[in-house]
Amino acid sequence: MPKYTADKFELRVATTENGLDTALVLSHWKNIKWSAKQGRKKVPVGINSRLQEVYETLLDYAGSCDGWNDEAAVAGSSDILTAFGAFQQAALTRLYIEIKNKVTGSKIRLKKVIGDVTPTIESPEGFSVWAYDFDFEDISKS
Repeated sequence: MPKYTADKFELRVATTENGLDTALVLSHWKNIKWSAKQGRKKVPVGINSRLQEVYETLLDYAGSCDGWNDEAAVAGSSDILTAFGAFQQAALTRLYIEIKNKVTGSKIRLKKVIGDVTPTIESPEGFSVWAYDFDFEDISKS
């Protein structure tokens, strides 16, 4: 089974799913992870029984990514912090994130993403970095 290093992936961010097709590759990202938790709940079968039944509940999609800060335009915004809503007091703009394997061409799309961005400046020799913890509503693979 082939293994792929991070340099074999591209990360794109856009404000619409169609916008991912023309979005620029996000530069200076370090890592991204996401989870698609299948909601489930155990309930007792009945009185005087130790058995349980498992019921499906809501799906829970979440993830995080981080990278080095730069001033490149992202998702129609002047920079990554603005795109992720760091300076936004109104309702957050839903984003779409694409993770593309450059070797196989497969794409994973995280849809209707919103979250919290944390910019950090490490002193004195550190770098300006960002972290984005997010939730999303849907996921697809093509």
